[in-house]
Parts: sequence; structure tokens; C-alpha cells
Amino acid sequence: MNQNHQNIELRHLRYFLAVAEELNFGRAAERLNITQPSLSRQIQNLEKELCIILFERNHRQIKLTALGQVFVIEVEQILARFDQGIRVLQRASRGEIGQLTVGFQGSSVYDVIPLAIKAFRDRFPGVEVIMQPMETSQQVIAIAENNLDVGFVIPPITDASLEVEILLQEPLVLALPENHPLAAQSEIAIASLANEPLILASRDRGCGLHEQIFDIYQGAGLRPNVVCAAREMQVMLGFVAAGMGISLLPSHVRNFQRTGVIYRQLIPEAPIAGLGIAWKSNNPPPVLSVFLEIVRSLAK
Repeated sequence: MNQNHQNIELRHLRYFLAVAEELNFGRAAERLNITQPSLSRQIQNLEKELCIILFERNHRQIKLTALGQVFVIEVEQILARFDQGIRVLQRASRGEIGQLTVGFQGSSVYDVIPLAIKAFRDRFPGVEVIMQPMETSQQVIAIAENNLDVGFVIPPITDASLEVEILLQEPLVLALPENHPLAAQSEIAIASLANEPLILASRDRGCGLHEQIFDIYQGAGLRPNVVCAAREMQVMLGFVAAGMGISLLPSHVRNFQRTGVIYRQLIPEAPIAGLGIAWKSNNPPPVLSVFLEIVRSLAK
């Protein structure tokens, strides 16, 4: 007996099930949109391949054999499971189910991030969204190594293997100890920051903020007096509150309520690329394109 049954295809199972349900070759052939002789040959070939008689035939009627009745149950399950698999695959291809791993910088409090996650989950509850807090530099590595699908990053990003879109741009603001002499001014010229002790974002944050602040100082003919660097904005604000120095930070930092710190606008205004979204350009998961559409619509 041939145990592999490589010649049996799904269509043969559908033919068998139609005949088993109709118990009439003519009606089954009409339902399948094939000729009755062709259907009869297909069933005979199936029985030959299985070495089992599935139907008892006489001139008036056909009926399932005992083994045919067993086979009906199995075929129904096989076809139902196959059809379910096709439906799942189609939903996954439309981004309706699956998994999406999203990176974000824990110190970032942009409204677009939670709004995008909620809008996506409301629209596609079948997709599991996994949030991974990590610095921009870590996100870049994770995306490149396929450990992260997409990340909310602080540009600029220099990795050529990633696609990066700028979502939001915002100016820098000056964070001061509340008792600082410059706090009396509503706007502070960058030139006034000469020799002020500066608390800077660590270079390894990978967000470009470190370099951007150096460029701003150099553009004003100043040399930054860096007294310390930190990875997290909350830590930087803690140093400011302690009176260790000043700091230049993206304006969304105002959302942090920190006792002992005040914020002032800089003149001239120093815009930066505040928030971007990054993903790997080759072979993105289907759910990602849908997620990107939602993010773009909210960032407008």
C-alpha cells in the first residue's frame, strides 16, 4: 500500500466531500462545476490511491461505506483547518493579525506615541503590540538585527540600512535652576550662555542631540563648558534642579514637572528634529505598513 499518497490533492478531498454530502454524482458534479464522468473518475482514482472503497454503488443510489464515513469526518476537519489557515494568512497579509514590536525612548513624552498605539490597537485588536523602552542607539541596533520592527527615535540616524521619517520638529528650550540670574528673562540669547556650566545629553544616547548642541554653541562662537553628561532627561533635569548647571533640551521636556527647574525660550530659536520613526527598509512585516499609516496621520 502506498503510504505517502503524494497524488492526492486538496481538490480530490473536496470532490469526495461533495459526493459524500450529495450522495449523487450528478448533483455533486453540478455543484463542483465539472462533468459527472470526470467526477466519477476522480473518485475512482482516489479510492485506488487509498486502496479503500469509499462508496457503495448501485444503479439507483450510492452510499458511504463504513470506512467512507470515517474518512468524511477526517476530510471535513482537514478542509476546515486548511480554509482557516488561508483566512489567517490573508488577515496577516492585510496587517490585521500578528505581532508588532515597537521601540521608544523612555524619556520621550510625545503625545503621538500613545495615541498611535491606541489607534492601532483599536483598529487591529488581533495584533499583539510589544513596547520596548530603549535608547535611540539601542533601537537602531535592534532594528538592524531584526529584533525590533519599528522604533520612535530621536534623529539624526546615520544607519543607511534603515528608513527614517521625521514626524515632529520642535525647538530647544533652556532649562535653568529656578534661582539662576538668567531666570528673570523670558527669552535668553544663546550668546548669554558663554561660560555657563552645561549639562549635556550623553553621546551614546545616539540621538544626535549632543552634536546638535555643540553645533549651536559653535555657531554662536561659543565653546560649551560641559560639566557632566547624562543619558536620561529626568537625570539631566535633576542636575539642573541641584544647581549644577543649565541644559538645552527639546521643548517637550516642559511636560516633565520638576521642582526647582524653569524653562526659557532661546533666541534665535534653535529648531531640531524632535521625533522620528525608523524601520528596516527590506522585507517589513505586513502590520508595519498599517502602523506607519496611522502614525503619519497623527503626526500631521
